[in-house]
Amino acid sequence: MVSSRCNWMPWCLCHLCLSLSVHGICQRCISDEETESLNFVQHSSQRILRDSDPPVLQEEFPEPAQPVDVLEPTDLGGLPSPFREALVVSIDPERYKIAEAALKDQGVPAEMVRGFKGKDPKELLEALDLLTKHGNTARLHETVNNWMVCMHTSPGKLPNFSAANSEFWRNLFRSTPRNVSELLERDEHNCVPKIIAIAAAHVRLWQKLAEGNLPTRTDLQNLGENPWYLVMEEDVDLCPKWRRRMAEELPLLPPDADVVKLYFFGHWRKEDAAPAVNKSGHKVPSPFLLAQNPLSEFDIIKAATYEVLHGAGWSNVPVAGFYAGTQAYLLRPSGARKLLENIQGKPFQDIDMTMMLSARNYVWRRVMANARPENVNLLQLESRSQVGSKLGSVPTCNAEPPADQFW
Repeated sequence: MVSSRCNWMPWCLCHLCLSLSVHGICQRCISDEETESLNFVQHSSQRILRDSDPPVLQEEFPEPAQPVDVLEPTDLGGLPSPFREALVVSIDPERYKIAEAALKDQGVPAEMVRGFKGKDPKELLEALDLLTKHGNTARLHETVNNWMVCMHTSPGKLPNFSAANSEFWRNLFRSTPRNVSELLERDEHNCVPKIIAIAAAHVRLWQKLAEGNLPTRTDLQNLGENPWYLVMEEDVDLCPKWRRRMAEELPLLPPDADVVKLYFFGHWRKEDAAPAVNKSGHKVPSPFLLAQNPLSEFDIIKAATYEVLHGAGWSNVPVAGFYAGTQAYLLRPSGARKLLENIQGKPFQDIDMTMMLSARNYVWRRVMANARPENVNLLQLESRSQVGSKLGSVPTCNAEPPADQFW
């Protein structure tokens, strides 16, 4: 018997895109050879640039994006530091060192906060225990089941279509798993450990921040008892001019903000704009959007259909929710305590969705960070597909997000 909790909308969208791809509307599938990962052993200032690729959407943006390898100068006329330090979530010390070096070049102190290796049974159990301790494993969100977990995606990472299809048919006449333990037990394609590990990594960081249990440094600015911290994943680059923009725009943040995302992917709504702000005696649009209702089915269908019909492919995440991602965000100790308090009893799902349902989240409308692509070929393919178009749900540095709605 098929569980009534099975959510039809995401599966319909998946099949819609797969069907359209036959007619050349969706982006073509990517071969195994094209998904070999890039070795990020070089220092960030020496990373490979695709000089032959044309700039993405440059002629359409009010402020053209610059290559992410352009480092922010450390001498900025005495601009104050807007956050105490960067907390980089990583499971690989060597990859962390690359991120730390890039941040150091921009005058940003950083510390590593270790995540969990989902492929390690011992660490996976520790991650599961941590989420259970915080009351986030007893039930599943209606969008979470074994085949949907295999559809997990992010910029530059395609869903595992074959695993999702296999899990769908294997569980078609079985009841939906009731909790995270059952979800893990039924996982035949190792799709579940990753989302458990990612969720637990951020929850552990929130716990350390809430308890004041971070590694202590003596060379940090005193920004008061409740300063902002920049939480970053290891494969993220800050955009050019990020420091100047943050110094100018962070004071305009609505006072009820608990979390401020420097980056998001997926969809966005014009009506989520924060109230206009006073600047030099004039009312101007706020640089922030309120990240709310991330899984509104009607809005996702509307936005995804718009993108697919205009040529967007899976590497642009056309069926992602709204304001997705945990790649880079500002968080205070008070916000960390609020998140930990409010995830208690929440149904388990991707941690970025849980965050938006547990605290007041805002995002920078013009993103201030970029997820670093893990694959050169995939990056080039995505770039070619976007040239001269404002489509795609992966925003570009310092640029207005691309339109993805009919109205």
